[in-house]
Amino acid sequence: MSVTKQDIIHSASKMFKEKGYLATSIQEIAQDCSIAKGSVYKHFPSKEDLLCAVFDECQTVYFEQAEFLKNNESKSSKEKFVDQIAFRFQYFIEYRHIMVEFIDLPITQYATFRSLRNHVRARMMEWHKYWLLEVYGERINSFLWDLIFIYRAILKDYLQRIIYEEKLLSIEDTARFIVGILDALVEHMSSSGSKGLLGRSAFDTFIHAGSNNWTSEKEQIIEELLGRIVAQINTWPSGSARRKELQEIIQLLGEEILKAEPKRSLIQALCAYLEQERELRSTVIQLKQITLEERE
Repeated sequence: MSVTKQDIIHSASKMFKEKGYLATSIQEIAQDCSIAKGSVYKHFPSKEDLLCAVFDECQTVYFEQAEFLKNNESKSSKEKFVDQIAFRFQYFIEYRHIMVEFIDLPITQYATFRSLRNHVRARMMEWHKYWLLEVYGERINSFLWDLIFIYRAILKDYLQRIIYEEKLLSIEDTARFIVGILDALVEHMSSSGSKGLLGRSAFDTFIHAGSNNWTSEKEQIIEELLGRIVAQINTWPSGSARRKELQEIIQLLGEEILKAEPKRSLIQALCAYLEQERELRSTVIQLKQITLEERE
């Protein structure tokens, strides 16, 4: 039986999910895949590299499913906001050894993982920002950054409560309760004319905490994401004509991103075109987010 890199990631994800990173050995992952231990190292030089791949896979699936919920046109923005919070709790509980407890692992000092963590942190915070603006609109602009951090802190604390007091708290009730808190907070801050205390700089500092050279890391991540999309397109199953068209689009996108003064509207348009392909959507969304995040 031929075992692929993706098979190993799937096996590791399953075992990390059940036992945790520290309690799982490369030997156990190899046995689960019915291959020799050395075969795992052919794809992943270290256990840390494998965790990076698993973590990346888990967050990719998370955002794919979150995007699906966002596109439910039968519900109002606030109803979808509640669903997003409930889904976040459900997913993070199921994958808590990977998505939550990684902060306590020594791997957080591993350069590749730190870069990936910062990227995911940025994407998650941008996701919070999107939903707060979607639900509450322009009236929160004067205290937007404060609200993002408050919302994040509430989510983090209640996630811990749900994980460790699971029998006491309903996920759906907690999601509705949190939105009720935000409703009251937004109403109070809007009516009182609050200007907030934090700005975009606090957001950027938080996202890139622990990074000595974010510009270099960002360029590396963009290069990796572009390479991933190119690799997917080069093995496109839907015919040579479509493959050539997608190759031309990604080439234009890559060239625009690398310009000293890239056109934001063009990057958004090219990404929107690529996002029509389900197989590319998640990676393209990641690329768009990290490319444009400092131009908001």
